[in-house]
Amino acid sequence: VSDITRINALRLDAQKKAAEHQSSQQRNTFSHLLDRWIAWQEAMPSNSLEKRASSSMAENKREAEMLRKAFGHMHTAHLSKTHAYQYLHACGSAPVPRSAKANKEISLARTILEYGVRVGDLHANPFDGVKKLKTHTYQRFVTDQELDLAVEVGRELGGPRHIVAMALKTAYLCVRRSVEVRGLTRDQI
Repeated sequence: VSDITRINALRLDAQKKAAEHQSSQQRNTFSHLLDRWIAWQEAMPSNSLEKRASSSMAENKREAEMLRKAFGHMHTAHLSKTHAYQYLHACGSAPVPRSAKANKEISLARTILEYGVRVGDLHANPFDGVKKLKTHTYQRFVTDQELDLAVEVGRELGGPRHIVAMALKTAYLCVRRSVEVRGLTRDQI
């Protein structure tokens, strides 16, 4: 009790152990796994078949922030299907329902957790088999006038906006996404 040197050594040892425990607890969270998945995706070579397109990754990062708010603090080993269904229910019963977006976010969470299985952090994916919320689908067809207006405004604004407008027109004519068409080169036409 009176050995101040021994007390200080024990205190430092206890602080070190507490810091290590805190660090290991944070490493097992969904937020940490999410950060590792994003870093893994960004580190992949551009010709990798598993690498997501930059436009998809930008959208995934926005979706990931919603997932971080919901699951970030949770340990991946404690996640279950129930958590996914609670998330879907909350999104589906919100004042402005966002069922389709919630489905995409849970699908991304499932992908991230599958990465956790891949790297050995988890034994099984807790979100496997989660059923999506039903959504109202509708088809809206772009009219010729709307497409002509987009091309006209693109021409007026010039530069990259004109290129995007022409890519939209080409995508419309080719039944392709504009992102795919913008990557076309002259020799591919």
